[in-house]
Amino acid sequence: MNETTRTLTYVGIAVAALIAAFVADRTSQPTVLTGYENVGEEFYPEFADPTQARSLRVVSYNEDSATLKVFNVEFKDGVWKIPSHHDYPADAEAELAETAASVVGVVRGALESRRKSDHERFGVIDPLDESNTNLKGRGQRLTLSNEGGSPLVDFIIGKAVPEQAGEFYVRKVDEDSVYRTKLKIDLSSEFSDWIEPDLLKVERDRLMEIIVNKYSIDEGKRRIVNRELSTLTRKKSTDPWELKGLNKETEKVNTADVNQMVNTLDDLKIQGIRPKPAGIASELKKSGQLRLNPVDFVDLQSKGFILASDPQGNQQLVSNEGEVIAATNQGVVYSLYFGEIFTGSALDIEVGDSGKKADEKSKEKKEKSADSADTKDPEKKADPKADDSTLKTSRYLFVTVSFDPSFLGDPPQKPVEPKKPADKKAKTSDDKKEAKKPADKKPADKKEDKAKKEEKPSPEAEYEVALKKYQSELKTYERQVKEYDEKVVKGNELVQQLNERFADWYYVISANSFETLRMSRKALVEPIEKPKPEAGKPGAPKTSATNPLGNPKTPAKTPVKKPAKKPAVPVKKPSTKPPVTKPAPKATAKPTAPKADAKAKTKPEPPKKN
Repeated sequence: MNETTRTLTYVGIAVAALIAAFVADRTSQPTVLTGYENVGEEFYPEFADPTQARSLRVVSYNEDSATLKVFNVEFKDGVWKIPSHHDYPADAEAELAETAASVVGVVRGALESRRKSDHERFGVIDPLDESNTNLKGRGQRLTLSNEGGSPLVDFIIGKAVPEQAGEFYVRKVDEDSVYRTKLKIDLSSEFSDWIEPDLLKVERDRLMEIIVNKYSIDEGKRRIVNRELSTLTRKKSTDPWELKGLNKETEKVNTADVNQMVNTLDDLKIQGIRPKPAGIASELKKSGQLRLNPVDFVDLQSKGFILASDPQGNQQLVSNEGEVIAATNQGVVYSLYFGEIFTGSALDIEVGDSGKKADEKSKEKKEKSADSADTKDPEKKADPKADDSTLKTSRYLFVTVSFDPSFLGDPPQKPVEPKKPADKKAKTSDDKKEAKKPADKKPADKKEDKAKKEEKPSPEAEYEVALKKYQSELKTYERQVKEYDEKVVKGNELVQQLNERFADWYYVISANSFETLRMSRKALVEPIEKPKPEAGKPGAPKTSATNPLGNPKTPAKTPVKKPAKKPAVPVKKPSTKPPVTKPAPKATAKPTAPKADAKAKTKPEPPKKN
């Protein structure tokens, strides 16, 4: 080995030693962990004004049914709508502002993990991540956006931290780090929580009439058959309900079931919605009438509603399961038409995502119910519990509104103006002669007649009193007319508002609400139980010594009389001889009219003349 080679070898060894020393030094240093430097900082420090949020999206995943649910609300065309539910109007401004305010200034708590593999354990897998095949551990994704659609907040909210109230595992969508975070948020993706769930907006005390119109439809002839009409009425909210045609001697109103029906009308909840065809909605908003083209007719019939002929041949909207009409003291008349049964999941009921499948299941269920129904008991219903536990049963509902002023009460009646008395100077000659005639009275009564004349007011005075009363009543009448006209205007305005709301939608209500509203007359009445009369009281059956129960079907035996041992008075046997009429005693007693004999009528002697 020459000198040059030896030198290069030493240099290489030295370099290798330096590298080894450097590596050894670096490996002995502590590892710098990322993510910890963000603890205590806000997730979105730039989001400080909750009013910037103009849309919300909540995505959740149901592990039991392996279904994804997307719910979003946004401010669109000047109103709040729910795009995920056919742009149904939302009562969302207050709810969205509250949700947005609850996530302003949310701080990162303790760092739990930086590894993506831990996301399932903490339940923070993005529910929209299709690349991840895990069916468990998916969280709830909350996104708030501004008016332009840019995200202000985009969280994945996972499981609750054990034994730490109000804390959840949270991460940003574009980060893998998972933090413990305190959240005071009432986040809901339920459709009913973001809308006005009260369908009719009717107050129970305003209801004056309820008509339950149960019938069937002969679809071949398009005619109503088997109609049963039950009409409940009352004049005031404090009056009891009365049923027309009730036999008051043997029947009475079933108050409990009627109150249940009234409560359901007062608080009828929306379970889901379906948009009506534009043609139907437009006609209902304009005139309240239906003029259908073939396409609209098919859509209407698929929900269980058709146009049929009434007995007079007029076209009217009818439904598979009859209707209920409810009138209020505002003159608003609601017509509720019950259509096809609908079975599906909660999301199916809300928006009909499963569409055809749900409709097919509904038809199958209806056919099976019809086949298995007991024809001897028409009131027997199919058991809804027989369905799959993940499915719910509901019913399509078509609502229209009209105005009827007769329910406002009787219109004010104008008072009659009193007639002015005739002028004294215009008296006729006959009146003067009549006045000159001397009164056929005794002299002793002159003072009394004079007092009476002084007490009796003159016709002019009576007219003045009547005129003042008329003027007062006229003012009251004018005020009442104004109030009545205002009621008419407000009633028509309310009907217009409600038609604007109802015209665009078929509604879906629960099966229980349907059953409660469409009660039969048999359910609305109950028999009167008359108390059994006690023995000895009026109305009680006669009793005897041998028939103490007074049973009319059991003939009573003739009692055998036992002879008295020591009769106090001897009993005389009845004489067979005709009775002898004794002359009337000459006492001062008043004479009595002689009784007429049925066989021999004798004329009384004429009274003797003095």
